[in-house]
Amino acid sequence: MERAPNVFLLSADSLRADAFAGAAERLADELDGTRFATAVAPAPFTASSVPALATGRFVDGTDSEGEAAGGSGDAGDDAPSLLARFREAGYETVLLTDNPLIRPALDETGGEDEATEGGLTARFDEALPRSLTRVVERGYFDAVWPLARRLGLLGPYYRSATTLHDRAEERLAAADGPVFCWIHYMDTHTPYWPPTDAPPEPGDYRTSARSRSLAVRGVDAVDPADLGPIRALYDRSCDALGAAVERFVARLRDRGHYDPDRDVLALTADHGENFEPDRGLIGHVPAASWESLVRVPLVVARPDWPASVVADQVSLIDLPRMLAVPATAATAAAADGPGPATAPSPPSFAREHAFTVARTLGATDLVHGVRRDDGEKLFGRRTADGIDALRTVAPSDDPAAERVRERRPPDAAPRPDPESLSAVLAARGGPAGEARDAERYDEAQLRALGYLE
Repeated sequence: MERAPNVFLLSADSLRADAFAGAAERLADELDGTRFATAVAPAPFTASSVPALATGRFVDGTDSEGEAAGGSGDAGDDAPSLLARFREAGYETVLLTDNPLIRPALDETGGEDEATEGGLTARFDEALPRSLTRVVERGYFDAVWPLARRLGLLGPYYRSATTLHDRAEERLAAADGPVFCWIHYMDTHTPYWPPTDAPPEPGDYRTSARSRSLAVRGVDAVDPADLGPIRALYDRSCDALGAAVERFVARLRDRGHYDPDRDVLALTADHGENFEPDRGLIGHVPAASWESLVRVPLVVARPDWPASVVADQVSLIDLPRMLAVPATAATAAAADGPGPATAPSPPSFAREHAFTVARTLGATDLVHGVRRDDGEKLFGRRTADGIDALRTVAPSDDPAAERVRERRPPDAAPRPDPESLSAVLAARGGPAGEARDAERYDEAQLRALGYLE
């Protein structure tokens, strides 16, 4: 009997759409997939974006239509993640990542490498020293790793895409049944460390890109030339990741783990990265839904979807529906009750308004944003002085072309026109709100990774 389809989710941290456009087009062409040309992330950084794209609920507990789920307001408490959904469907689930925020963001618990629940297996793979005691780990993140990085004694804390691919193939070869394999890459996250040293660059730019980001954050006047070497490293990291993913997909096909006529594969990012010095931040924190941070690549290859390009705006909040397991003889026979879900057609995911919701790390605030399909946006922004709201317009696919049209207090009354962005966002809670759940992230890690100053 034909086996149930394998499902692959390849997501990259800090990968902006314009930096990966060529690779996304090539991958879509190779797989006869659907490329969504205007995909909007649910939040501008990992801790708020990953739980949203994994559950279909924003971190304030609302779904894509703004309906509240109740409970604590934490999406992980109210909606099962993709990992849980596939486990319930009889899949072995594999998550490969070196981002320490992923496990708490998904509200997944269990052992260091494996958690078993009801006889079904969820495998986790993290290279960070989670097995050390809390005291040693805190010292490592507070002092040892940052100092060694500044001195050039350590490379990046994350493994390269090619290493994660080798690990994934080991898992796939050992699996007895269908697999949901999620790889979350860190190659495009600071410190940017492309696999080749040519052309040469100053070592301190390579090893302390995040430190430089922190140093210029909030400064009104930054010479763009100072960011040149860092942006060059980032672009090379994006190119290297694209090439690695293309090689990986080819190997999956050659070894029978991925068949475009049966299996599902999606590639996207949890958020982008900012290099425009007039935005008040370099990198992707504090929370602000600039175009460079929320426009991400998205390619989905499904055997029940024709090859196509969707130019209309879509939101990654719909990713769980896009990854619905396609029906096969095996899944239909094994289904208990209703048969496997079928994903709606690609054009049906188009949205006039795409929302963003971020829980500000180290604080109890929520910031909300809305992007209209013509590129105009209204969003809350966290700064050193508090929260304000910006109305911007992004008239092209160049994030640097985004312009601020208005700055306003976050509690300003919405415009009387019910179709205005301020009225639309007011219905979702306005540009700012208060988070209802407790902080669940280790501050030592957040500071070491540049999320907190």
